[in-house]
Amino acid sequence: MEFPIARIAWGTFKNPQEPAMNELQKLQQEIEGCKTRYNAVLKNKKALLAAKLEIEDTTDECNAQIQRFQNKIEDDKLKDTTQNLHLQGKLNEVDSEIETVTERENAVKEKLAKLDEQNAKMELQLQVSKCMPEKRWVFAGQEAKEHDQERKYDVKPCIRYPIQGGSAVITFEDAKVAAQILEMGDHKIKIEDNEDIAINIKAWPVKLPTVEEIEIQTQVCKRRVLISEIPRFLTVDQLLDKLEIHFSKQKNNGGEVENIEFLQDSGNVVITFVDERISENLTKKEFHEVVFRGINKTCMLRVSPSINGEIVRIKAGEIISRKSVLFSGIPDIIDEEKLRDNLMIHFQKPSNGGGEVDAIVYIPVGQSTITSFELDSVVEI
Repeated sequence: MEFPIARIAWGTFKNPQEPAMNELQKLQQEIEGCKTRYNAVLKNKKALLAAKLEIEDTTDECNAQIQRFQNKIEDDKLKDTTQNLHLQGKLNEVDSEIETVTERENAVKEKLAKLDEQNAKMELQLQVSKCMPEKRWVFAGQEAKEHDQERKYDVKPCIRYPIQGGSAVITFEDAKVAAQILEMGDHKIKIEDNEDIAINIKAWPVKLPTVEEIEIQTQVCKRRVLISEIPRFLTVDQLLDKLEIHFSKQKNNGGEVENIEFLQDSGNVVITFVDERISENLTKKEFHEVVFRGINKTCMLRVSPSINGEIVRIKAGEIISRKSVLFSGIPDIIDEEKLRDNLMIHFQKPSNGGGEVDAIVYIPVGQSTITSFELDSVVEI
């Protein structure tokens, strides 16, 4: 039996199962797509997890590095603070040293200023010493008469020693005799021509006060000048009048005179001016020509600064005479000259411990005098 060939039109034929197949394919495709996406998500998740771990590791490392940096910063800050404190201490020490050095510098400057001032004064004193009046002096321990014009000076010191009444000072030629008399102490003096009368006296060493050291501070008087090398052909009053007239005139570089004084010991004249500039101008020129009108004489007088001296330190000492002996307790019972002769006679006899007498001074009771001792008759103790 033959069946007719069925002619199928593919384009128009519809399989009843075809829609279900399509849906299934779509689902499968979607499932595959979901799987693919899921796998991609898992892959991304793994990548993200790895990235997260990497980021966490990096973060931990960064945190550790930050901590290290912070620790380093803190350490640096601590070191800087310590160093700053150390430097501040050093700066304080330097400031203190600078302050000390400044104080020392100021003190040195003050001392230098004082030394400069003293140096200036000394230079002025040197200038003054160059123009000081020249005089030859000899002093031998003797008092000059009131109108004695001779003035001499010797460097031998002369010590003034007061003797009270009822005492005597005897100077022996030999110092050994004086020492022996002092060692004996008490002495009995018999009066010549009257053996019933005798006096008891005591021997004492002659202790003489003296100056061992003396410091004199001098300064130049700004308003005074010293006129020296003045010839002696006028009376004192005439001389003062002539000098005051001359040095009060402006043409002679002078000015108003406040005071003028004649120095008896040297024969010089001190003039005090009202204005201190006058004395300064006058002393710039050492010698001045002064015309003494009325007597027709012209003299070259020396004009120099006037110096005042003040004792600022003195050291006293004591020296004892080697040849002189002080006797005390001498009563006033006979004539002064006769008693002096009896003392000399007694102490010239070797039997009384005496020897050759060089000088004797006897002062009766109720009187007093001053004797002088030169250096060659004393010794320091």
